[in-house]
Amino acid sequence: MSRPDLAVVLLAMNWPGYQSLALAYLSGYALADPRLTGRVGIINMDLTSDMDPWWVAYRVLRKEPDVVGFSATCWNARALCEVCTIIKAARPDTFIVAGGPEVGPIAEQVLSEHQHIDAVVRGEGEETFAELLHVLLKKRSPWKVEGVTARSDGEIVSAPDRPLIADLDSIPSPYLSGQLVPNQSTAYIETYRGCPYHCGYCYEGKGYDRIRHFSPERVAADIDFVANAPGVREFSFVDPVFNLTEDGTRRITAMLEPYAERGLQLHTIEVDIERVDDEQAALMAAAGVRSVETGPQSVGAAALEACRRKFDRERFAAGVAALKRHGISVECDLIIGLPYDTMDDVLDGLRFCLAVDPGKIQLSSLHVLPGTDLWHRAEELGLVYNPQPPHEIIRTSSMDFAELRRAEVLGQALAGHYRARVK
Repeated sequence: MSRPDLAVVLLAMNWPGYQSLALAYLSGYALADPRLTGRVGIINMDLTSDMDPWWVAYRVLRKEPDVVGFSATCWNARALCEVCTIIKAARPDTFIVAGGPEVGPIAEQVLSEHQHIDAVVRGEGEETFAELLHVLLKKRSPWKVEGVTARSDGEIVSAPDRPLIADLDSIPSPYLSGQLVPNQSTAYIETYRGCPYHCGYCYEGKGYDRIRHFSPERVAADIDFVANAPGVREFSFVDPVFNLTEDGTRRITAMLEPYAERGLQLHTIEVDIERVDDEQAALMAAAGVRSVETGPQSVGAAALEACRRKFDRERFAAGVAALKRHGISVECDLIIGLPYDTMDDVLDGLRFCLAVDPGKIQLSSLHVLPGTDLWHRAEELGLVYNPQPPHEIIRTSSMDFAELRRAEVLGQALAGHYRARVK
């Protein structure tokens, strides 16, 4: 096989057992671009975050890429940067492109601090990355591509933001295009982009001024393909809220019900539990939902207000009870280190979750992520955190370092005891 004009490796370093939906979107969109057809070759390399960076760099360099792209999150950014530093030293002409929530909101800072990265794709990546590859083929200036931050004569330059893709169906399905093969661990489907909520600690939906949906026909085709893939007995959705609207919940559960009747299950979807009643719980059960994930994240009034998050104790408890009545397990999440939360607030949150008896309680410490509201307002809110990924909270205005660590240990111990209880 002859070498393409532009050889591209898209690198992911996932949790063990997972594959990258993001890279499959990028490669599928680029390979469908008629300007790139026959001239660009793309290899998706799904590796894991526990691999030795030198071994990963070796795997990439064996492909002799002209371009290496990766999508960075707070938990894999350090490893990816180490890999790309090695790649750049070994093969200096390789053009390295970073994207993802860890780098997009701070693109100029990333290029200033990491000389091995040549460009950052900001925001939604499919159209921007394809355009960038076309510009590289033509040997034109990357920094002129909308949505890209790159270097020009030693200066870091950011082109204007790129408008969001109006028609999500124009992005080829990762599964139907053959870019991703679903299996038991990595079968995920996206039905829309954006989020109606504006929780201060979360990056989901940032940069999206509206919610855009894939068509029902596209979603149905993806579900059918995944549901009929060999070895797949369960799958999930990456949507930030499964029950976003009543009509949408009815539509998606109706699509899923025929597959549930033959034993296919849906695992760990995220829901707005305060919208769940017996009718919704019944629809989810009939659709094969076996578990859901939800907040409250905190029950402290000051923290909820600072994070722009709502919480109704009675409606939350009623939602948990409805799901339990229909045999669906609930995972309640709490975040330690939110602004203004005290140790008493953490304990109150634990007591509340134990009282509703959800099925699982999960605690995590706050990560102050680039581009989030808490990141922008950290000084105002009294948040001190590690500036390097994964940006763990160090202290807050209401809890010092030692208190946060004690809360983590206590919370994990209680959550572990709850998981191990005998019913």
